[in-house]
Amino acid sequence: MLNIAILLLIFVGVAISVYQVYDIYYAQNFEDDERQTRDDSALGQLSIQAEQYQATGELQGLMELASRLFGTRVDRHLVLSAASRPQASPYLAALLRRQRHILSNGRIMVRHLLFWKTRPPASDSRAVLLSLVLINCLVVMFFGGLSLYTIAYQVSMESLAWMNSEWILMLLIYAVILLTHGVSKLDAYLHDLYLIGTLDRTSE
Repeated sequence: MLNIAILLLIFVGVAISVYQVYDIYYAQNFEDDERQTRDDSALGQLSIQAEQYQATGELQGLMELASRLFGTRVDRHLVLSAASRPQASPYLAALLRRQRHILSNGRIMVRHLLFWKTRPPASDSRAVLLSLVLINCLVVMFFGGLSLYTIAYQVSMESLAWMNSEWILMLLIYAVILLTHGVSKLDAYLHDLYLIGTLDRTSE
């Protein structure tokens, strides 16, 4: 009975891992667009003002909204640079999400933890981190398949004897799932900082 419960947890873990790939891909490509369509959201309001700014060149509405949403935390030149882009929503969303991490005093810096500050990343790590997510999913599927294989066949090599234990395989699967979750959070964070960095370079 215990083995059946472990195998069920392994199956659930594989399903979670596959869903993580979909969820991360969706968040990367569609989440900000979905938020933009909601006029009551901060991003929706900013996007509307950005469109008006691009169409008319009128700054007042955009700057008033930016002052209300950001206060003095974000340089107005970053907001203008974001609003001037044909696809403004990803840049505006990045500013909204990371406004508490951005320091502007003639030079844009990012405050990470306590007193650790850096410049925004100059290159986008999204492709590398998404590849790592896909690799993690394949690893989970391998462990899931291995758990079924070792029901009938035992791995004979002593150094690989851990593969015969469903407990160990289950723990490894959920450890990889946690790692993938961490990678997805890191991806969102670094990509936002990269977008903000491109705004900083544009506004210089």
